[in-house]
Amino acid sequence: MRRTGYTRASTLGPIAGVVMENGGSIERVFQRAELPIRLLESPDTLLPLRDHFRLLATASRELRDEAFAARLGRQTSIAGLGVYGKWVTQAPTLFEAIHRSGTSLPHMMQSATRLAVRRYGDEVHWSYELADPATDGRPQNEMLALWYMIVMIRHFAGAGWLPSRIMVGGLPVTARRSIDAQMGVDTMIRDAPGTIVFDQRLLMAVNPHLGADRGLEADELARIFDIPAPDDLPGNIGALIDLELLDGRPDLSRIVRRMGLSKRTLQRRLAELGLSFSDLLKNTRQRRAISFLCQPDLSITEIAVMLGYRDPAHFSRAFESWSGVAPGRWRKLAKSGG
Repeated sequence: MRRTGYTRASTLGPIAGVVMENGGSIERVFQRAELPIRLLESPDTLLPLRDHFRLLATASRELRDEAFAARLGRQTSIAGLGVYGKWVTQAPTLFEAIHRSGTSLPHMMQSATRLAVRRYGDEVHWSYELADPATDGRPQNEMLALWYMIVMIRHFAGAGWLPSRIMVGGLPVTARRSIDAQMGVDTMIRDAPGTIVFDQRLLMAVNPHLGADRGLEADELARIFDIPAPDDLPGNIGALIDLELLDGRPDLSRIVRRMGLSKRTLQRRLAELGLSFSDLLKNTRQRRAISFLCQPDLSITEIAVMLGYRDPAHFSRAFESWSGVAPGRWRKLAKSGG
C-alpha cells in the first residue's frame, strides 16, 4: 500500500478566488488534478497529501506562476486551520502555541508532517518537515505551509509581523524574486525543509486574545481524531470513500489507484480483517447520513445525492434498514430528544 499522509481540505485556503483573480479556471484545475471541486464546500474532508500537492502544482502550472502558493498563502487565515487553529491560538504564549502546533498537528490537521523548532544563538528556526514521499507540488505545499505558520505567529505578534527570512527548497533560483515579492521577506532557496526564522525573544509573546475563547466544543473534539494512521487499512479506505462521495458514488478503481494497490490485493487484505469494501462503504454512508440529518437546512433529497444514491427512495430504504426508521422520522426523533 502506498503510504501517504492526509490533510484537511480547509488548508487549500481561498484557492478558487486566487486562481480566478489571476485569470485561471478553477474547474479546469480540479479536473486536471482529478479531484472533486466540491472539496471547496467541504473543509473538513481529508485529502491525501500527494493529491493536495498535485492540486497546488496544477494551479501553479495553470497560472504559470512558480510563486502561486506564496500568493495563495498571503490570503490565508486562522479560519483555514479550523479546530486545529483554534486550539493553537488559545495558548497563553507563542512558545506554548508552537508546542501545541507540533504535538497536535498529526492528530488534528495533517499527518506525515512534523513541525520542528531549533535554536541557533538568538534565532529560532521553525521548520515544516514532510515524511510523505510525493514530489510533484511539494515546494508549492511547503510555501503555503510557511504562510500558515506566519499567520499563527501573527496572532501573537500582530497582523503585520513577518519573519526575518525564510528558507524553501525544490524551486529554481530564478523563482526567488517572485517568491520574495509574495512572501515579503528575503528567501533562501536551498535543499532543506521549509523554515521561517525569527528572534527567540518573540517566543514569550503573550496571547493578546487570552480568555476570548473557552476551549473546544464537543462537536469540534469529535473531528480531531479522524486522520488514519499509515497502517490503518480500513481507516485509509474510509477517508478515500469520504473524498469519493463528493463526486457521487465512490469508485473502487479510483480508490485502489490512490492507494497504489490492485483491486484483488485490496479485497484480499480486507478479507483478512473480516471486512469488505461494501462494509466500509456502508459504514461511511451511515456515519455521514447521521451527520447530514443533524443539519436541518439539508433536505432528504440533497442528502441522498451527497451520499451517492440514485434517488431519495433508495437512500430512505437503506437508512431504514440500518436504523429501523425512515430518515425523516429519525430526524424528528433526534430533534425532540428521542
